[in-house]
Formats: sequence, structure tokens, C-alpha cells
Amino acid sequence: METQLSLVSSTALMPPEDLQEGIASLSRGAYFAEASLDMMLSILTESAANICGVERASIWALTDDQRELRCLGLYERSKRLHSSGNTIDAIGHPVFFAALQEGNGIAVDDVYVHPMTAEFVSYYLPRHRVTAMLATPIHIRGELQGVLCLEQVGSRQSWAAAHQIFAQAVANLVTLALVEYEAGEAKRQACAAVEQLRAVINASQDAMLLADARSGEILDVNRQAEALTGRSREELLGRHHVSLYSVEQQSAVTGEVSRMLDGSAAASRLAAEVQRSDGRRIQVSVSAERTDLSDGRRLALSILRAA
Repeated sequence: METQLSLVSSTALMPPEDLQEGIASLSRGAYFAEASLDMMLSILTESAANICGVERASIWALTDDQRELRCLGLYERSKRLHSSGNTIDAIGHPVFFAALQEGNGIAVDDVYVHPMTAEFVSYYLPRHRVTAMLATPIHIRGELQGVLCLEQVGSRQSWAAAHQIFAQAVANLVTLALVEYEAGEAKRQACAAVEQLRAVINASQDAMLLADARSGEILDVNRQAEALTGRSREELLGRHHVSLYSVEQQSAVTGEVSRMLDGSAAASRLAAEVQRSDGRRIQVSVSAERTDLSDGRRLALSILRAA
């Protein structure tokens, strides 16, 4: 094993007094908004290895079932090589996983004698010629989501408190990158869901109006609603949905739609007249359904069918 290690050129850790500027330079990075997640992780692993002076820097994500760590990004400094995809299972590494769950960083100066890394001696350490490891848990909203690993190859140097602070700063940036990605994904999925919903309601032959059930304000409409009322979507948004009916019917429509929404209406559909923008009146039948959202909002979907 020592013969194998001697074949690897050693690298010196950055002196503790020089790491503060490295943390500051990373924190000043203006690439969060522009870079993809893969690019962001590549930047962070490469920067961490170069600034700290370690041979290997990697970011691992914990799977949802917490049975495995999957490598999202690894940078090998001497090879200038980025890679990903390796895994570490919890069954074979119970001590290491338990230490991560406790939430404290793992600073090991000699991985071949430390109990926290003894589970890696038979394959991982000699395969990658790792001699010292600094593992920092990554948390999102207080939950363990992964780990940042800084690994020395070749000669061993003791980790100073400054190296642990640096690793924690990088882990915090990884957390920020993952949160930004998560928010972006949620936004993209929401936009896709809205587009799909709009495609569905536009395919309907009936006019549909989505309104706030409490205020009555129209939030969205389909094309058939525009055609039925003679008003564009922009003209309809923000209006009270009852204002679309003839004046003499508005009070009755308000009451009956309210009863439909709370499930106490005598009939499933209501006969009414829509007042078009050109003054014409169109006979319609109206049904309404309520949806309660998880954030407390209450929506009303009105379906208007020309008689």
C-alpha cells in the first residue's frame, strides 16, 4: 500500500491563513443565476480542490430512501478531470452514514487508522489512494441531503480548523446551488402544468372561467370564454365573474353559484344570460366547482355552455 501511495505526487494543503481569501473569492462568484446545476457543481468542486490544495473534491447526494450516496460531481486536480456517478451504500458503511446523520463534519488525518473511515479501507481508499479525508454534511431545510468530501492523496497533513471552516463554506454554497436548482425546477414544472392545463381547457367546447372563490375575481379563462363574452382574456382577468351576466340576474347567479360551490345547490346547472360586450345576450347553462389549494386559497371553476 505504501508503494502505491508513493507513486502519487503529493500536494500541499493551503495554509490556514490563506484560506480566508479563498472563501471570500468563492462567495463573490456571480454564477448562481446563470450556471446550470452541473456547471455549478463542477465550479465548486474544482475551486474547492484548487483553493484548499487537495487532490480530490466531490459532492454526494443522499437518495430519498437514505440508503445510498450518489456522486453528483468529482474533481481530480492532477488529472484536471471531472466525473460523477459513483455510489456509496449505507448497508456497507453504517458508521460513516451514522456520523453524517449526527450532523458534524468528519476530519480524518489518517484514513487507515480512524474508525470513521475504517469501512473504506478494503477498496475505496487504496483504489483512489486517499490518505486523509474531510467530509462535511450538506443540509437543506435542516435535513441531511448529502456530503462534501475533500481528500488528500499522497502525503498526509493534519486538517486545521481553517480547512474545516473552508469546507463548511463550500458546503453552504452547494446548499445554495441545490436550493436554486430546486426552486427553478419547481417554477419550470409549475409553468409546464399551467401550459398543459391551458391546453386542456382550450380544447373544451364550453366556456371556462377560473376565479377566486372568495373575491370572485377572474384569474384565468379559455378561448371559448373569450368568444362567448366577446371580450379578450386581458379584458376578463380581474373582473368579478358575476359581472358577465345580465344586471337583473347577477344577484340570483351569485347566490346559486355560492350554493354550487358549497354543495347545497338544488340543481347541478343554472340557466342564465351572459351579457356580451356588444350588448347581445346569450342564453347559457352554468355549473361551478370548488377547489381548495394547500396554501389556503379557494378557487372556483365556472363552466358556461351556450343553450
